[in-house]
Amino acid sequence: MNLQAIFVANITGFLLILFLFVSKSLNQTKDSTEDNAFHWMMILVMIACVVEPLTFAIDGVHSIAGYWINILGNTYLYYANGVGSFLWLMYIDLKLFHDRSRIRRIYWKISVPVAVLLMFLIGNIWGHYFFYVDENYVYHRLPMVYIFYGYITLCIIYSIVLYFYRWRVGGRLFFFPIYMYLGPVVASSLLQMIFYGISLAWLGAALGIVGLYMTIQQQNMYIDSMTGLYNRMFLERMLYKMQRSSVADTYGLMIDLNDFKDINDTYGHSIGNQALRDMATIFSDTVNRDATVFRYAGDEFVIITKAASEQEIQALIDDLHRTTDEFNEHKTRPYRLSFSIGFSQFQGVWDNSDSFLKRIDEAMYLDKRKYHESH
Repeated sequence: MNLQAIFVANITGFLLILFLFVSKSLNQTKDSTEDNAFHWMMILVMIACVVEPLTFAIDGVHSIAGYWINILGNTYLYYANGVGSFLWLMYIDLKLFHDRSRIRRIYWKISVPVAVLLMFLIGNIWGHYFFYVDENYVYHRLPMVYIFYGYITLCIIYSIVLYFYRWRVGGRLFFFPIYMYLGPVVASSLLQMIFYGISLAWLGAALGIVGLYMTIQQQNMYIDSMTGLYNRMFLERMLYKMQRSSVADTYGLMIDLNDFKDINDTYGHSIGNQALRDMATIFSDTVNRDATVFRYAGDEFVIITKAASEQEIQALIDDLHRTTDEFNEHKTRPYRLSFSIGFSQFQGVWDNSDSFLKRIDEAMYLDKRKYHESH
């Protein structure tokens, strides 16, 4: 056992989380369930990076204090593994589905096995079925400890299943590469599980949390805070990549809400903001998984989608109008939503973002003119 390497690894993990904690505190603008889950994941890992080297240093030291540090320290490390895995599941669920009612509905059931494990973990202090410290004050793992590893493995598998289910149902997930967190966590945990005496698990967890935070920051830069849609900056990025990759069969639709100024003037800006969020929800719920919806500016939206023909685009436009009409019929809002829309096909390397956006904008204004003439 190389105590120096163990301390270096865990101090590195502690400092990574400490710097991240300070950065997050300085930049935090809201307090949500997913933020709280991420916050406690950081705290669990930061404490574990202090506790684990202490358990290694005290292992085999003949003293009553050392015995209890060894027992309680390792108890905390297993506790942090169990609770951290549960928090990870909550966090990824919230990031993927943005549905707190789903969390209340599902996760009380998922909390049962971790609660049972934690009760047995407390009993292990006297019962010695996960691990024990012998008469020479040396720590030993017991075969039942693999129940804990099995639970952690199931949590990882469940999170991967959630991710790919969300990807299959909802389309591309640009800013939540699950491997950024799971990669270092799984690799380091496997190494530590197989080769007792090395200490990489909590450094891996720290690296995973840092990677996760980096993706969150990138997401915040490209997400419109009001509607939750991608913003104009990300649209420009996507169009740039489309031009360089010579994509085919890709169309853009420019959408502008009708009479939005009247909604703001009549009901106020808070109701106007609600109208924008309603419109964003209608678009997101109507398009298929190959389409991406953007809030372009003000009350303008853009949809980028694959389509084999203009007939498919027209069918999509019809669906958007139909869904909006259904919303107006069933929702008790003081306003009625409608929009003008225009579209064009992206011309690959012969096109660029300016020319493409100009075409779909002009097409939208033709439809807007027809709307005003008919009203």
